[in-house]
Amino acid sequence: MEEKMETITVDEPGNTATQSEAAVGSTGASPAKEPFAKQVVKQALGLGAAGVFLYFSFKDADWNKLLHYMQQVNPMFLGLLAISGLTSHVIRSWRWVILLQPLSAKKISLFNSFCAVMYGYAVNVVLPRGGEIARLVAMSKSESIPWAGVLPTMFIDRLLDIAMLVLLLGITITVFPLPMDLPWLMPAGQAMCVATFVGLGALPFAGKIGRAAMAFGPIKNAIPIAIASKLDQLLVQFDQGTKSLTNPMMVGVIAIMSLLIWAFYFVNLYCVILAFNLQNVIDLPKALIVFTIGSVGVLVPTPGSVGSYHYLTSQCLQRLGNVNPDQSLAFATVLHFMCFIVLTCVPAAICFAIQSGKQSKKN
Repeated sequence: MEEKMETITVDEPGNTATQSEAAVGSTGASPAKEPFAKQVVKQALGLGAAGVFLYFSFKDADWNKLLHYMQQVNPMFLGLLAISGLTSHVIRSWRWVILLQPLSAKKISLFNSFCAVMYGYAVNVVLPRGGEIARLVAMSKSESIPWAGVLPTMFIDRLLDIAMLVLLLGITITVFPLPMDLPWLMPAGQAMCVATFVGLGALPFAGKIGRAAMAFGPIKNAIPIAIASKLDQLLVQFDQGTKSLTNPMMVGVIAIMSLLIWAFYFVNLYCVILAFNLQNVIDLPKALIVFTIGSVGVLVPTPGSVGSYHYLTSQCLQRLGNVNPDQSLAFATVLHFMCFIVLTCVPAAICFAIQSGKQSKKN
């Protein structure tokens, strides 16, 4: 089985498939969709959460002062933010190419990867987590890789982000003093750091570990055959998605890329600190805390992280640097608008125009 999973076959021009997908029964068809009612409920909950966070963020805001603070922003630093933000997207796309390469007989296009990432971000502005499907379909179609092969690499991509966030949170609450007296925070932060490194070390072998556990007598007998078969299929796909992580050289490259992605995310935030001239009250340690807590807000499944990001970021600025509430909200709004709207939707629109033009020429 292990040897077959590495074999790539090309049945027809433009139709690349791996034998691992045959092993798991994949046909390369579109990914299964959730029931419509379940989608509606999820979107309604996301909108409701966004509304609650927006209400508590802006209920006491003075809109005239908000606009005044926004008008005082230094545009030069927003330009630097745009460069930093696009650089992080390119590095993420490049990392995904490395994760996908074992699944394709040909070199994967960095541009196609970048476009798929941008489509995913743009769709997330409207539909929480809906961008994952858009990203999956775009990459599968542009590179002729069946979606069952692309899906586990996206899962790995997300796991790497979660690991980086947990590590960042652990370092932040361990190293920097937070404005609260909770003695258990430092041990918790240390545990987060250790857990992150252990998890990352086990990640390349997670598929094999899971299949070995399922083959263990008591576990095997406790799981119904139909469920065991599905789990085995998922673990085979997951194992396929981690192939790049079994190459020691690639592991180092992926680790460096992951660090760079988050480093540029932090640069994004610090550019806005400079744009609002807040560097005297929000120094680097405080900026890192604001960045970490704001990043946690991105995990809340609201459309485009609206509301949760505004609330947590503005509250951090007020508590850490005694920033004026209206200025802190202006800060969060500008940062969110630049990173989550402008630097996702504009590149996505450009990518769509270019790819559509290429497709029209082929036809």
